[in-house]
Amino acid sequence: MTAGRILVVEDDATLGVSLQQRLVLEGFTVRWARSAAEADAALKGAAPDIILSDIRLPDGDGETIMRRHFERFGLVPVIFMTAYGDIDQAVRLVRDGAVDYVSKPFDLDRLVETLQGISRRTSSGPQVGAAFSGSNAMRKIGATLLRAADIDLPVLILGETGTGKEVAARYVHEAGSRKTLPFVPVNCGALPAELADSLLFGHERGSFTGASGMHRGFFEEADEGTLFLDEIGDLSPVLQVKLLRVLETREFRRLGGSETRKFGARLVCATNKDLGAMVADGQFREDLWFRINVIACKLPPLRERREELPSLLESFASAAAARLGHGCIVVDAAAHEAAKRHRWPGNIRELINRVDRAVAMGDGHVLSEAELFPEGLVATDMGFGSTPDVNATLADVRDAAERAHIKAALARADGSPKEAAETLGVSRTTLWEKMRRLNIGPDDT
Repeated sequence: MTAGRILVVEDDATLGVSLQQRLVLEGFTVRWARSAAEADAALKGAAPDIILSDIRLPDGDGETIMRRHFERFGLVPVIFMTAYGDIDQAVRLVRDGAVDYVSKPFDLDRLVETLQGISRRTSSGPQVGAAFSGSNAMRKIGATLLRAADIDLPVLILGETGTGKEVAARYVHEAGSRKTLPFVPVNCGALPAELADSLLFGHERGSFTGASGMHRGFFEEADEGTLFLDEIGDLSPVLQVKLLRVLETREFRRLGGSETRKFGARLVCATNKDLGAMVADGQFREDLWFRINVIACKLPPLRERREELPSLLESFASAAAARLGHGCIVVDAAAHEAAKRHRWPGNIRELINRVDRAVAMGDGHVLSEAELFPEGLVATDMGFGSTPDVNATLADVRDAAERAHIKAALARADGSPKEAAETLGVSRTTLWEKMRRLNIGPDDT
C-alpha cells in the first residue's frame, strides 16, 4: 500500500530527481511535472492526494495550477516551494487554501514528515461503500445504487447539501464495470459563463482570444468512464440546451474544431433542488429532466437518520483521534444526547467537521458536548434557537437556521471566512455567496 499520490511540480532537474527518489523511498506514488503545462496534463488524470509545487515555473506559476485545480475538484493539500521568501505571498497563498510554504533550501526530512502527516489524515476516512451500511434506509439506497452501477442509464441523486451525493456518485462508478476509467466531477454551479463552453467541450488553439493551445473539456476527459454533474439544477438555460444535445446525439465538438467526437461516458447527476418544481416554473427544461431522471435516488438528511448518529459519532471520533495520534477516545453521553437534539443542517459534512474540530481542540481522551457544540445548540428543533414564527415559510426557516449557523462558525473562526468555510465544509466562494444572500456582514458575528 502506498503512502499516497503526490504531484511534484518543479522545473529544477536536480531538485526534482532528489524529491522523486526520496518520496518513492518513503512509499509515495510520485508524478513529476517539469512545467505548468505538464502539471495541467497530470491533473487531468487521477487526482493526487497532495500537490508539492514550485512557485515560479518556466511557463507559468504554481499558484495558477492550485487555483485551477481548486475550481474543478475542490481543496487538495498544496505545499509551495520557492527561492523567493516573500512573506506577503506566503500569507496570501496559505489564506487562499495552501497548507504550507517552504523556502529553498529547505529541510527535506521535515518536509517528508509534513507530507506523511497529510497522507495519514487524507487516507484514514471511511470507504465509499461504508456510507450505505448504517441503517435500513441507507442499506436500501446502497442496494439501489449497486443495481444501477452496471445499468448504462443516467442516475439522478437528490438530497440536501452535505448528505453525500458525490459519495453516492463515486459508489455507482466504483461498483460498476467503469471503475478503472476516469471519474470526472463537475460543479455546474461553479462554471463561469465566459468559460463554460471551453470547460465542458474543450477548445482548439486560436478558437478565441487567449486560447494559446488545445484544451480537452470535461466531456472528453470522462472518456468511457463516469461524468458526474453536481448541482445540475444550477446549470444555465443555455448550457441545459447544449447538454441535452450531447445526451441526444452522444456527440460534441471542441470550440473552434470541426471534428465530431463521441461522448461515451456514464452520466450521473445530483442536485439539492426540486427539479420538478423548477420545470413547472420554467427554470429547468422538461426534456432534459426526462433525460437525466431515469434512475432516481434520494438521500435522506441526517436528521431523518438519527439511529445512525451514535455509530457515526464513534466512528468519526476514532478516525480523527487516530489521525492526530491520540489513541482511544470516548464520546460522552452528553455529547450523544446533544447530537440527537441538533438539526444537522450541514448533514454528514457538518458532523465530520464538528467531530474533527472537537477531537483536535479537546484533551484527546473524551469528546464532550462543549467541544462538539462550543457555540451551543444553535440549530435545534426548527433550526434556530428562538421560537420560530408559525407563519414562516420553509425557506424562511431554512435561511434563519443557515444564517445562525454561519454566524456561529464565523465567530468561532474569529471572523476568518477561510477557517469558517473549512468548518462548514463548503468552499470560500460558496460561503461568500451565502453571506451576501443572507446579509451577513464581516462584523456581523
